[in-house]
Amino acid sequence: MANRWIVRSKKGKLSFYVLQKEVYKTIAVLGSLLFVVLLGLMVGIDIIPLHEVINYTFHLAPIENEFALGELRMPRVLSGMIVGASLAVAGLIVQGIIRNPLASPDVIGVTGGASVSAVLFLTYFSDTLGVQWTPIFAIIGAIITFFILYLFSLHPTITANRLVLIGIGLASLASALVTYILVMSASFTSERAYLWLTGSLYGANWLQTISIFVSFTILFIVIMWSKRKFELYSYGDSVAEQLGLNLKRFRIVFLFFSAMLCGLSVSVAGGIGFIGLLTPHISRRIVRHHTSLLFITTAGIGAILVVLADWIARIAFQPLDIPAGVFTSGIGAPFFLYLLIKNRNSF
Repeated sequence: MANRWIVRSKKGKLSFYVLQKEVYKTIAVLGSLLFVVLLGLMVGIDIIPLHEVINYTFHLAPIENEFALGELRMPRVLSGMIVGASLAVAGLIVQGIIRNPLASPDVIGVTGGASVSAVLFLTYFSDTLGVQWTPIFAIIGAIITFFILYLFSLHPTITANRLVLIGIGLASLASALVTYILVMSASFTSERAYLWLTGSLYGANWLQTISIFVSFTILFIVIMWSKRKFELYSYGDSVAEQLGLNLKRFRIVFLFFSAMLCGLSVSVAGGIGFIGLLTPHISRRIVRHHTSLLFITTAGIGAILVVLADWIARIAFQPLDIPAGVFTSGIGAPFFLYLLIKNRNSF
């Protein structure tokens, strides 16, 4: 018992334990996230000293690089952090519900569905309604794709692995639809959409950052509040039903949460691929026994990967600004092939 902490309320209604080493590992992940965020804020074309970052963040004193830090780097880094956390948590939920290590929002077509809806809006309706409605349309596209997948999952002959293959087909269809929309649209619109689709945080602003931060915080709190159901589901359908879990309602609700998170990230950064696939595998090697720590660790690692990828994209090929999605896909695609080969006998 020395290696675990027991938490119990006075009346005993709340009682659980956590392993000390998993708590320390989660703290280490959050500490690494803080380091990467500071790296993204300080290092760019010019170096901004740490004391200026602290002074600007806490309004302690005016700084020389106020515009570069406050209007360019900070919204971009914070948006990348939230986008990475959203994609990672969405991937953890999808892999948990489908029970397949190959599943992730981008692999099964959910990111593609959100992209189709968002590009359709940006091409034909953004001038009339305004770009601030892009997240709503991206979320609608993600939800529609999840609903299609859910309808397939109701058929008794569709296994989890086959559902992933169906999702890959939907992703290809979404990619074709996006290409068709861009080809048929005006040139200036297609150039803007192409940059966005490759997964770029270029041009992130405070309005986007604050809106996705509030949305992600609310969704994450609700997910953490419902984590007990996620734990029950991990024991298998029969055990979960015996313990009182409504499987149909659980799947719909949590897939809706995942669609919301995916739509939010796509609306800001476009198609940053493979974060939802990579991150759950990394976090499960760090945290194995506690669902709350698993969700927190997953969100932290996802944020680290996107912020770090975007930082490399900014400084590696100056003065060019390479989309962060190029780097995440370069890492994620070989990892997906590895998982596909490893699980080849399951299909």
